[in-house]
Amino acid sequence: MSAPRPAQPSSAVRGTWALRGAGALLALALLAMALRWRVPMMLWDHLDLVPMLEAARTGTLGRSIFWDIHGGHLHAAAYAVLLLTTPLSAGDPWADVLASWLLLLACAWIVAGIARRALPAPVALRWRFAILLFALYPGHLANLQWGWQVAVFLCLLGAVASVACLCAERLDGWRNALALAAAVLAWLSFATGIGLVPLALLLLAARGDLPWRRRAVLALPWLLLGGAVAWSEAARLGATDEVARLPALAMYVLGYLGGGVARFATDVAPWLALAALVAGAEACVRLRGERRTLPWAAFAGFALFAALLTALGRAMPFGADHAFVTRYVSFSSLFWLGWFGLQALAHGTGRARRWHSVLAATVVVFALANALHMVGKAATLGAEGRATAAHIRAAWPDVDEATLRAIYFEQPGVARERLRTLHAWSYAPFD
Repeated sequence: MSAPRPAQPSSAVRGTWALRGAGALLALALLAMALRWRVPMMLWDHLDLVPMLEAARTGTLGRSIFWDIHGGHLHAAAYAVLLLTTPLSAGDPWADVLASWLLLLACAWIVAGIARRALPAPVALRWRFAILLFALYPGHLANLQWGWQVAVFLCLLGAVASVACLCAERLDGWRNALALAAAVLAWLSFATGIGLVPLALLLLAARGDLPWRRRAVLALPWLLLGGAVAWSEAARLGATDEVARLPALAMYVLGYLGGGVARFATDVAPWLALAALVAGAEACVRLRGERRTLPWAAFAGFALFAALLTALGRAMPFGADHAFVTRYVSFSSLFWLGWFGLQALAHGTGRARRWHSVLAATVVVFALANALHMVGKAATLGAEGRATAAHIRAAWPDVDEATLRAIYFEQPGVARERLRTLHAWSYAPFD
């Protein structure tokens, strides 16, 4: 009698392992590219860390610019990380890159956990791969390669963790407190985190499994946080005439979201985003009442709030094209991650929605082309950063004024003084 044949792995198991393998390859590729093309010294905004490092050495950090608004953002949480990683790597931002990458992996791990719980087993692998693509999207390279942008990944982690807590199967006071703490972390990293306050209130209102009185109690600390944010950001949140410029704001928002998949095609990107918003809204209507849709709608909603907040601060002074800044792709990719989660849930419900499938396939094609575009941008920036560092090291102390102006916002005197400090410490590029 012949021995029984070993059981063959099911297609679902094979698909799970394929997904894990793809995730590992994507993550390692991101790390390798970010380290290879990292900006090799403190440049531009990153030079503002120098006086904070000096203050930390003398015990006067509390009287430094640590708590100041920088470019419209309160970066205190990111500064706390950078003050640890910068001395570790002697000013070469490889430690900052590693920290940002680990924060991104934490975001992807949380998203993977939500996907396991919120997406039914029969969901086709193509939807799971699309979600994975945007969880570890090559567009993040624009922020991963520049050590200063630890702030972006702290904000993303705060947003993802907050959504995960608020959309948990059982939402109690402890999970609400954790969500609140994660939102504070996001806000203290990047101003975009402000969007978590209205998002949390919407999510609590949508929790039909909780009585209204319970939802009101859970909403109270979010209202208090919103008041604190409004008070501290009053100078930037006050009423302006920008509200009257709705078309310009709308185009900025659409460009911001569309840039996540079509930054290389700026004429197409806003309309791709508009089509996705319509399809996403239709999916939400078809799936109304299903709690498993909440995290995906929340991810997309947070990116939409991020786009609105950025538009209010940037659309009028810089124009709609400013929405395609490469650094914004880290936030807009969260919109597409959530959008694909909604499409995965809605795909098998109601009448066949052929145009949804066509749109999803179009988005994937654009996203893959956009990933190549962003990789090329990262390589170029890395090469320029290495050339600048080499020039400063070779020319020191006689660095030309044009270079000094370029590395710190047309302020050569400040740039030279901060380079002098880096030289005294033997920090990059003088190591």
